[in-house]
Amino acid sequence: MREVYLVEGVRTPIAKAGKKSWFANIRADDLAALVINEVLRRAEVTGKKREQVDDVILGGTALMKDMGANIGRYAAILAGMPYSVPGCTVDRFCASGVQSIAFAVAAIAMGWADLIVAGGVQHMTHIPMGTGAEHNPRLGEFCDPNMISMGYTAEMVARRFNISREKQDQFAVESHAKAHRATVEGLFKEEILPVEADVPADECGTRKMLVDRDQGIRPDTSLEALAKLQPVFMQDEKATVTAGNSSQTSDAAAAVLVAGRGKIRELGLKPKMKLLAYAVVGLDPAIMGIGPVLAVPKALKQAGMTMDQIDLWEINEAFASQAVYCTEQLGIRNHPLLNPRGSGIALGHPLGCTGARIATTIMHEMPYYGARYAVESMCVGHGQGAAAIWEWVG
Repeated sequence: MREVYLVEGVRTPIAKAGKKSWFANIRADDLAALVINEVLRRAEVTGKKREQVDDVILGGTALMKDMGANIGRYAAILAGMPYSVPGCTVDRFCASGVQSIAFAVAAIAMGWADLIVAGGVQHMTHIPMGTGAEHNPRLGEFCDPNMISMGYTAEMVARRFNISREKQDQFAVESHAKAHRATVEGLFKEEILPVEADVPADECGTRKMLVDRDQGIRPDTSLEALAKLQPVFMQDEKATVTAGNSSQTSDAAAAVLVAGRGKIRELGLKPKMKLLAYAVVGLDPAIMGIGPVLAVPKALKQAGMTMDQIDLWEINEAFASQAVYCTEQLGIRNHPLLNPRGSGIALGHPLGCTGARIATTIMHEMPYYGARYAVESMCVGHGQGAAAIWEWVG
């Protein structure tokens, strides 16, 4: 099979979903079009060269309204891509973004394509989680029907594996502190595409803003403040999962450019990182949060690698309960490069975008920290997990 590399990656800032989202007045497909154009611009694939793009593959879930109409194709058209460039959309829920990249790598490795834009997008302000879902009434014959609530599964992980409220809140505090420090130090600057937006104003109107940072980071987060929050998903005496120790629903888009070695030479591109392994697993949907514990070993086995070879870990924080459990079980809870710039709790978790966002962040983190190998992993709704192993080649 042919050698395949990621040559560039970019993301929008991550807006906090809701009425005050900085992207409340920007459509999902327009956000996606922005990162498609920017990743090609950064790689200097412009003008006639854009005709050489073989496909656009975007991850996303809740594919309706401005996330609908095959947003992969629609966003490519809105980006002004030649009509000859096709597009498609991939839905593996929380892993949709990284799945789109894996599909792109596989297609090029097999010789079916040479140059693909892959990524993900989610607009949870316009399409809140669960919108339009009609769950099968027979679901209870096959699994715990309450698993349709991701918050419920977070509570189940906390209870089954004895993850205390204190551990969850401490993890959340660390996430915000790391994300805030990274923002202040300008560590996200290179990976973020600033976006001009009409953002909601206090007086019920809008104001112009150049959005160039992530909206949900709370630098004043403390254990004392988090301890005052009431559980959200369950209210009995065992409940521990709050809004403060859960990921934020978000609006964002991210894209990477994937190319085969031949096309890299032809266009004078500069390879940055390589996908060494990609694994997905299934598990009991009621404890979907433990997915990384199963997916990471599978990916390592594919790559013929061991845990101690990994320099950098990005384990998505869907909920602190599952992030604590997974990082403890993997033996990386105190790793110096575990989510070094924060993750879903502080930055947000725009479902279909997250996997591509993490890959983009890793692309910028590895040279900064001197890392050669990195893992990204996440739990995936309805009982799945995913993990990718990246090698820096830049």
